[in-house]
Amino acid sequence: MTPPAGAPASVSRMDRPTLWGRIRRVPPWVWDGLLAAALFSIAILVAYGHGRPVGSESYGVEVALIVAATAPLAVRRLWPIPVLVIVAAANVGFALAGFTDDLAFQLAIAAYTVAAHEPRDRVAWVGAPVSLAAGIAAAWIAPPPANWAEVAIAVLLSVGIPLAIGRAVFNRRRRLAEERERAARDAVTEERARIARELHDVVAHAMSVMVVQAGAARTVVERDPAAAADAIRQVEETGREGLAEMRRLIGVLKATDEEAALAPQPGLGDLDALLGTVRAAGLPVESMVIGDPRDLPPGVDLTAYRVVQEALTNVLRHAGVAHASVTLRYEPDGLEVTVADDGRGPLAGDGGGQGLVGMRERVALFDGSLETGPRAGGGFEVRARIPLAEVPA
Repeated sequence: MTPPAGAPASVSRMDRPTLWGRIRRVPPWVWDGLLAAALFSIAILVAYGHGRPVGSESYGVEVALIVAATAPLAVRRLWPIPVLVIVAAANVGFALAGFTDDLAFQLAIAAYTVAAHEPRDRVAWVGAPVSLAAGIAAAWIAPPPANWAEVAIAVLLSVGIPLAIGRAVFNRRRRLAEERERAARDAVTEERARIARELHDVVAHAMSVMVVQAGAARTVVERDPAAAADAIRQVEETGREGLAEMRRLIGVLKATDEEAALAPQPGLGDLDALLGTVRAAGLPVESMVIGDPRDLPPGVDLTAYRVVQEALTNVLRHAGVAHASVTLRYEPDGLEVTVADDGRGPLAGDGGGQGLVGMRERVALFDGSLETGPRAGGGFEVRARIPLAEVPA
């Protein structure tokens, strides 16, 4: 909404990202850089506490090895294996130099990263051998001399457990990705089956109208040729519309249950009732119509309604405390439907995404496009555009 002239400028709630929203947008490499800086600072403080002169040669070697073991962690997710090799070499060098403390925590993070981000073959042939070799060498060489039991415990803590945890994280991430992919495929199949049933109703309605009009024309053709001609013309128009819907129906997957719902399909004419239901559920929502409303083909009318319905359902599920807006923009050659909110948007693990798949399938049936994603000022936006036959001037 445009504020009236002379009104004081203000920043709406939809333009102010929350603190959690800012944190979520921080790239992972920033956190890795902060981790590397923290570990470097701790290691330097430990080295300084040993009492070696800051300008001495041994202190310089120790600092150099600390840098070699911590700095690569800032890019550990980009190049896991090269980072592990550098950190492992620094650990062994640290032990060979005779320093009493070690860099086991850096080695543990590098080993975990390889196990969590690399495929099994690379972990088995490179990640695990390099980690174990560095852990054993560092634990065995470092003073005071260690026995095999101490070495085994040190290697278990610095390498074994991190590798196991990383592999568990990798498997869980892969399992979640497979489940999302499977859910997306199932959503496409189910949505196409539902679209097929709904378009079946649209086409069946067109056929029923044609039968009624044809019957009327047959009964009056002798005594009222003008009325018969008008009925025949309506049959022609309805038949063309039904044929267009039938063409879109071809290629849509159907479920095994072919029984079509008997209730009439909704359209944008039912939008006010839908918005009233959403408001009753606790979501304040505004609507706006831009342009001159026009009669839509039944399939387009149903698709536009379903896009609004699914988008508002996602707002109720995922946005938290929010406001929403629905905008219908009628253009000469298309219809644009926009649903926006100022909530937190879907988070990882919310289970969202299937509704968006369904909307995309619906819009694609009419050669339309769907754009979804977070808004610049916070919240989420769904924008669908469906092409229509251009209105003559």
